[in-house]
Amino acid sequence: MEPNNSETAGTSNPDRSWVTLGEILKEQEELEAESDAVLGGSDEKNCTYSRGYIGRQALYACMTCMPESRVNEEKRAGVCLACSYQCHEGHDLIELYTKRNFRCDCGGKRMPDVRCKLDPLKIEANTLNLYNQNFSGTYCTCHRPYPDPEDNVEDEMIQCVVCEDWYHTRHLGTDDVPNTTKDFAEMICEGCVQRVGFLRNYVGKIEDGNQTQLNDTVQVDVTGIDESNVADTSTVTVSNDESKAEGQTADADCEPSDAKRVKLDICTKPPYDEGESGAYKKGATFWNEGWRNFLCRCTDCTTTYKTLKVEFLLDEKDTVQWYEEHGRQKQKQDDKNTDDQAMEAFNKMGRVQQVEFLTGINHMQVRLKEFLDTFVTNHQVVTEKDVHEFFAKLKKERSETVGAPSHFCR
Repeated sequence: MEPNNSETAGTSNPDRSWVTLGEILKEQEELEAESDAVLGGSDEKNCTYSRGYIGRQALYACMTCMPESRVNEEKRAGVCLACSYQCHEGHDLIELYTKRNFRCDCGGKRMPDVRCKLDPLKIEANTLNLYNQNFSGTYCTCHRPYPDPEDNVEDEMIQCVVCEDWYHTRHLGTDDVPNTTKDFAEMICEGCVQRVGFLRNYVGKIEDGNQTQLNDTVQVDVTGIDESNVADTSTVTVSNDESKAEGQTADADCEPSDAKRVKLDICTKPPYDEGESGAYKKGATFWNEGWRNFLCRCTDCTTTYKTLKVEFLLDEKDTVQWYEEHGRQKQKQDDKNTDDQAMEAFNKMGRVQQVEFLTGINHMQVRLKEFLDTFVTNHQVVTEKDVHEFFAKLKKERSETVGAPSHFCR
């Protein structure tokens, strides 16, 4: 959620008040890539209400339909991507980036005065939806809007993976903020670390998310154990040889085919010593990619996750990284399908139609270059009105040539 400044994009000279076409195109490509990541994993044509509580999706809060939500927490509501296009076009929308386990409110119990054009029958209340201050247009511990017209300090905002609120780096309560987002995968704010106490046990204990998980398979002597009372968590291997005497250890050379596996309830959560070096002190915490794999899966810890309503931490598909990569891949596939359809349509044209089509594209490219060159020569800024006038003139030129004799060889 960083502001974009088109006047200085791609330049190291802060006094320069102009940009090159190449810089504009580069910035546009970056914006499109960011848009693909955020919106690519969401459905832009169908309301997601009927699908229930979506694991993660792009959401918006409509201030036009729900102006009371700015001051009344009970009036907060969120709409899905498709509804933002079809039901709230031209409205004052707050982009909420993505939220987890949310069902669209458009036209539902929270928005009774709105009629959803895509799914008008929304009878059930979305009782499991969670609404933080972002739905009212405020963020961080400073409870200010974004962008903030009264804040002149340039600062990056980072989303907490637990509460999903956004925070200024200067309000995270710690001086140990990584220099770039490439240095960490997820951030958890100080309030969530305090509320979700077991997280402090893992601070400073996970340096490489690609290491072997803490609760991997172990080899232990469990001869004679009553398997009916063993919890279904960590796995161990025991000998299946009925001739072994009670108390005898399992053969270390036992092949997997000669063994059977039982489950043991082994807690792998590291101990927490407040006085140890590297122990959690205060402020937000930053976590490496793959850190969730280290969370213990024993019965007690799993119960704790459910009690604190953070069991989503065990789901790899909950991460924003997974969602964004899924969105990019989906968008690439959609683009490929579009290109394939266009090529198929082109191949079905007659030869004369193909030549006329390609000639038209070439003509538009030449005219576009001429159009832009005039602005470069005169040091003028291209406005939206200029673009509309260009295409209107191009359309007129094309209509005047329709019916002219073709000179293509058949």
